[in-house]
Amino acid sequence: MKKIISLLTVFLCSLSAFAGMSNSIEYTQLYIVGTAVKAGWNIGATPMDRLDSGVFTWTGTLTAGEPFKFMNSNDGWHKHVVATSRNELIKVGEIHHLDFYANWQLPDMLDNKFRVDKTGEYVITVDLRSMSICLGNPEAAPVYPDKYYVTGSALDNQVIELSKIENFEFKQSMTCKPGNIILMDTPVKGDDTRYFVPVFEDVDIAFGKGYVSKLKVTTDADARGWSVAVPGDYIVYIACSDHRYMGRKHKQRKYLYIVGGCCELAWNYWDDSNCVFYPNPENADELVWDGELRIGWKGNTEPDLFKILTERSWTDENYHPYVENALAEGTGPIRTTDGGDTKWKITKDGRYKITVNTRNETITTEYLSPVTEGDIVTAGVVSADVDVVKLSCVNNSVELVYSPEPVNVKVVNIAGCLISFKKGVTKGIVADNLGGGIYVVSVEGATVSKSYKIKI
Repeated sequence: MKKIISLLTVFLCSLSAFAGMSNSIEYTQLYIVGTAVKAGWNIGATPMDRLDSGVFTWTGTLTAGEPFKFMNSNDGWHKHVVATSRNELIKVGEIHHLDFYANWQLPDMLDNKFRVDKTGEYVITVDLRSMSICLGNPEAAPVYPDKYYVTGSALDNQVIELSKIENFEFKQSMTCKPGNIILMDTPVKGDDTRYFVPVFEDVDIAFGKGYVSKLKVTTDADARGWSVAVPGDYIVYIACSDHRYMGRKHKQRKYLYIVGGCCELAWNYWDDSNCVFYPNPENADELVWDGELRIGWKGNTEPDLFKILTERSWTDENYHPYVENALAEGTGPIRTTDGGDTKWKITKDGRYKITVNTRNETITTEYLSPVTEGDIVTAGVVSADVDVVKLSCVNNSVELVYSPEPVNVKVVNIAGCLISFKKGVTKGIVADNLGGGIYVVSVEGATVSKSYKIKI
């Protein structure tokens, strides 16, 4: 009886050891194992490159007659991706089906492996979404062009040259309708034109993340390229270093956050300082920030630099210049892809207006005026700028008492939300029924350009 209890205890402990482990297939990792590969059965030693969720590729030597299969994790012999028949022979150009088993002691009758009949270099592509495998020969590295052009039915067959930025990447924003796009190396299709297409046929324009999609070269003028299923604005990127492709659908943003040594509270994006951009009511692709920047304002860490966050987080997408210490004033491109923690640089204290176009990924920085003190309007106090504009803040309202010319007045709360926008006014209530807190009021005209903080 004691022996039975002991065995039962061991069994229950074994179950509890694996209770927290998932039996589901994983789309983030895959490893090739077997005596057909150099690392043999060393699990995790030969990872495959991830092209997209559940899609992997590997290039290397396979030994003829030796077995290989795939493991879906490297934390043990648990998740097996195998052939559907015993000692399944796979040849170049063939597509075979796969089976998946989550089993710590996979029976030999299910543990089927692949093999090749000739030792050599191969490219293996595994798609866990369709549970298929394809074997191919490695292609010689193509010679990539200095210029790319994009065309296709999604662009009404117009030809657009991709912009090349700082020898870092090719990038282009475009409005697409349902159809297809294709990359080529000449502005007009001809007999000598080369076309750059995805590795897989007819994949979506946004297939592949983080420059992991390789470009395939062909001279087939009928090559389809990428498909566009959902109409809208898209951005295409090609890295200059290895000519890998990435595409994504443009998403309008509601918030951006400026941080840096020249900002009011430096790198503290979580505080109540004026660090939030607000949407431009006249252009949904633009966000605007209006405020003061001062060199080493309240800290010495990178005192004259700033960058832009898309969320109140360091790990989400950041906006950077392509070149370290790029001068802020003027209009330039924004880098949203990986490439280092570069930042923009100011050369003088003052009030700035920064406009970010998230569709075109550009930034425009305008120097408006030197730093002035006392630009805070509190309840019941009229602003001192009598010769320019006169603002008052009474009864939870903001009133433009005087302006020498018609102006546009924007009232934004500290979170960056647009509370009120009045166009072409010279006086009157510009915002009312305001709750307690801090607001930023921007007044813009032909000769007037001023910003105030309002405390309610």
